[in-house]
Amino acid sequence: MLESYNGFIKKMILSMHKLLDDLKWQIEAGIDDLIGDQPNKKENSKVESILVKEISKPTESSLGISIKGGLHETRTVEELKDFLLNNNICDLQKSSKNLVFSDGDSNSNIMIISGTPDSDEDNEGMPIIEKKGELFNNILSAANLTRSLVYIAPIIPWKINGNRDLTSEEKIMLLPIVKKHIEIINPKILIFLGLEPIKYLLDNDGMMKMRGKWLNYNLEEKSIECLPILDPGFLIRRPEYKRETWNDILSLKEKIKELI
Repeated sequence: MLESYNGFIKKMILSMHKLLDDLKWQIEAGIDDLIGDQPNKKENSKVESILVKEISKPTESSLGISIKGGLHETRTVEELKDFLLNNNICDLQKSSKNLVFSDGDSNSNIMIISGTPDSDEDNEGMPIIEKKGELFNNILSAANLTRSLVYIAPIIPWKINGNRDLTSEEKIMLLPIVKKHIEIINPKILIFLGLEPIKYLLDNDGMMKMRGKWLNYNLEEKSIECLPILDPGFLIRRPEYKRETWNDILSLKEKIKELI
């Protein structure tokens, strides 16, 4: 009698596990109604609510809403930096040594967006340094500028391990940060340094075609003139392109006279 009862209980448990597995599959597949002859909606909703809590994960859209919600409250450079330091935004924070936030004068009318931080920048928490920084400083000098007269921020504030693009999830989490950064600084001129800024902010990957051309970056109700120029790291590897950059700097000098 006892063995028969135990066998019955085991069958009931197995049936419940199968039902839960089926229900879990349906929820993940986006099926609202349970498969059955006469589903008990009240009981099903209870089981579904329990399973949803257990198996649901943040979607890309919910991640984006969460980040944007926090960014919406930031009004100053200091508040933005505090937000990044005190919130868990993405996994890149864990693999990076430092937040690479900015350099220069936050009151400048010229904002420079550089590429993703490299290892040197990650180690120092500062954008565009070492050999790349030396060449960058010379480029600024050719435009009668210095680092203290412009404001520099990377396209994202943390280092990416490996030579790869941002994932779709990383774009949702990270690109609102640089857009908010630009909104706070509210410059008259934007300089996009290298491919990544035009790829992620202008949705264009034709650096050689775009460099030296004045484009428009749309920010809410405002349009900001922006100039893509070649990244100093690229120029170190391909010095034959320095002449093109010199021509771009001459164009920048004229635009500064016009707008500032």
